Amino acid sequence: MKRRFGCAALLFLVLLPSLALAAPQRHRLPSGLTVIISENHEAPVVSFQVWARAGSAYERLGEYGITHLIEHMIFKGSPRHPAGEMARRIEALGGEVNAYTTLDHTNYHVTAASRHAGLALELLADAVVNASFGEADLAREKEVVAEEIRMNQDSPDRRRGQEVLGLAFGDHPYGRPVIGTPESVRGISRQVILDYRARWYRAANLVVVAVGDLRAAETLALIEKAFAGLPQEPAPAFDLPPVKVPQGPRLKIMRDKVKQAAVSLSWPIPGLPSDEVYALDVAASVAGEGKTSRLWSRVKEKLGLVDGVEASAYTPAQVGLFQVEARLAPEKVTQAWPALLEQALSLAAQPPTPAEMERARVNNQADFVRSRQTMQGQARMLGYFELLRGGYQKAQEYLERYRAVSAEQVAAGVHAYLRPEGLSVVIQLPEGAEAPDEAQLAAQAREAFARLSPPPPPSATGAQRIQLDCGLTLIVKPRRDVPLVSLVLAAPGGQVSEGPAEAGLHQLWSKAITRGSRAHSHEELAALLEDRAAGLHGFASRSTAGLVGSFLAQDWRLGLSLLTETWRHPTFPADQVQKAKEDQLARLRSQEDQPTARAFKLFRRLLYGDTPYGLDPLGTPQSLAHLDRQALIKAHQRLAGPQGLVLSVVGDVEPETVRGELERLWAGALGRAEAPVPPPLNGAAGPRAERVKEAKAAQTQILLGYLAPSAVDPRRFAMQLWEAVLGGQGGRLFSDLRDRQSLAYGVQPFYSSAWHSGSFGVYMGVGPGKEATALKGLMAHLERARREPPSPEELERAKGYLLGSQAIDLQGYEAQATAMAVDELMGLGFDHYLKVPALVQAVTPADMRQVAQEVLGPARQVELTLGP
Repeated sequence: MKRRFGCAALLFLVLLPSLALAAPQRHRLPSGLTVIISENHEAPVVSFQVWARAGSAYERLGEYGITHLIEHMIFKGSPRHPAGEMARRIEALGGEVNAYTTLDHTNYHVTAASRHAGLALELLADAVVNASFGEADLAREKEVVAEEIRMNQDSPDRRRGQEVLGLAFGDHPYGRPVIGTPESVRGISRQVILDYRARWYRAANLVVVAVGDLRAAETLALIEKAFAGLPQEPAPAFDLPPVKVPQGPRLKIMRDKVKQAAVSLSWPIPGLPSDEVYALDVAASVAGEGKTSRLWSRVKEKLGLVDGVEASAYTPAQVGLFQVEARLAPEKVTQAWPALLEQALSLAAQPPTPAEMERARVNNQADFVRSRQTMQGQARMLGYFELLRGGYQKAQEYLERYRAVSAEQVAAGVHAYLRPEGLSVVIQLPEGAEAPDEAQLAAQAREAFARLSPPPPPSATGAQRIQLDCGLTLIVKPRRDVPLVSLVLAAPGGQVSEGPAEAGLHQLWSKAITRGSRAHSHEELAALLEDRAAGLHGFASRSTAGLVGSFLAQDWRLGLSLLTETWRHPTFPADQVQKAKEDQLARLRSQEDQPTARAFKLFRRLLYGDTPYGLDPLGTPQSLAHLDRQALIKAHQRLAGPQGLVLSVVGDVEPETVRGELERLWAGALGRAEAPVPPPLNGAAGPRAERVKEAKAAQTQILLGYLAPSAVDPRRFAMQLWEAVLGGQGGRLFSDLRDRQSLAYGVQPFYSSAWHSGSFGVYMGVGPGKEATALKGLMAHLERARREPPSPEELERAKGYLLGSQAIDLQGYEAQATAMAVDELMGLGFDHYLKVPALVQAVTPADMRQVAQEVLGPARQVELTLGP
């Protein structure tokens, strides 16, 4: 049975804005019991469920069938309620009570009218915590279970199902009947049951779920009281043994009292929590779910070899089973079973089409939208994900990852796991039917696998640079580790082209560009992005501006389309520009409330003077007042390109496919992004100092700084290393000025670089009366840097820190896409970040002293002090 809980559980969370619903709450009680509560007042119904991390696989020798037997006995009485009373009382309330057992967990559940919630919960908890397992009741129930086993033996489907598990898993716990055998069940004593319950029915090994027309705080208190009697010690560790079966193909022919034949093909696959389950879930849907699936449409409809067929991916803990089941006329078995095998394997050589992939996603979602109609359905999903998938919130991850599976991943999964050595074939035939030749069956299986070609090889992991016909530069780096795609479109421009009258223009542009286009209003774009769990926003820095997008892998075409539409045809609606302007004014007001932000604002003006870099990137209230829709349109026209633009794409894509899509989207685009002329910067105009008094300030902010190498200057690596030598808790400034002299609470060097400019400085926050001493100490350290290079140990530590930080910072798709786009735009080359480690390692002590002498000279120094 395929487990499909992700979509519905996510929708359960997504639809929470309804007034009748509240977000699920997770509580870990002092006893160790996990409690999930979700209020839902749509109907006067409550559902309580107890999930136990104990299934038939947890049974020891002498206990086979005990988990299922306990399920039968749990409602057979306690010291407070005689046998049968629990079920009678719940049914008298119009409620339902039941339980089920699986390989890896057991579930007890009760559903009742909400006005009886307290009683329903009390009865369920009493059963789980205090069941008596009376000897007389136990003897009777053993016979009931023995009768159930005999009933199962009368079912051809159940008999075949157990043969499938036995052939696939051998003597592994998953190969045993969950229900046990008559002999094993009759051999279980009351004491063995009590020992098993004491071992596994502990607070930390259970999850209690409450969903429905209830009050969370009140219900939590009731649950804590009702389950107070559970043992509080941790459950013992449990590990499943490996599956050990002869190498396949393994064949089993069953002679049975049936008129219709059946064929089952199965392969072991990873269980929870393997990442492979997503692709295999999709594979099962495409292969055998519904009348448009490959197995149904080709083996039944086209070839007419079977009466019905389906596929499933069953994934309990650790190891699962991919299965194809068909029902057919006995005389068609020899023809049908190779066709079944070939269609299942076809997904490896012929990956699912876009239509097949979308159908699987929609079906997955629809199944669980429907299951969400009941309180018990919602409770079951919450309990399943909490107990078995790492947390009820994992429902959203399941949906995203299911939808993110690519056709190539499905093909790779089928090729990797549907192998001949794992194949088990069970054929159920009428007693008098002619049996196929087993040797011929094995030969047919080997032939089918021999014809199976490997999946297409993955793309090269390196990035590619492609020049589009329109002049846009495209960088594509395929990555397969996460089903995401990041897009960064970068243009030359930004603050460098602003004057005082238009200060803040590009920050405003960056917030307004995604607020409307010819194709989408702001509201439509926002809804479209949220519906796809995607993001698209503008950015503007000192010398670049652009768009950043993040999309799940299956939506990469949508991502390119939205990014292109937003860039090529923005409308900058006047009402949205005004809203963006109001947001920017609010940020300005917030900045004025922060002494450190005010100090850096004054520092920039002192360092860069009247150049654009000396302006506040957010502008001023006066400059923003004059910026309107037309100003943003003009600014965008200077950026629009396409010549001079760089688009970087990182993620699960193929470079040539991306190229083709972009050639279509940018067809007919003309123009060139205007590269602004950088302003002249004079860093040798003599030392400059400014002191700003703030009577109410409790601390003095000190900033000492210099113009420094830009982002394209080779000396920047030495500046970054000086930042590391002086900074950090093990650096010179912290060790001396804070730890040894206690002159400053915060002391931090900083190096900031852009395309045409850079700055190096030190920030200190000091108490009143310590300013002169702290400044003198800081000057001494800068003089030492000019006089002598760092020690070999200091330089080695700094290099290790710098390269480690770069590796951490560049893990993400967006970070890599940004680095490649900006580096390409600045002329360094898209692969520059790969060269950085060698360039950093090449910096010598002599390089460090030289750059300190060139940059940190007294004649280049600016000093800003803000405080009382």
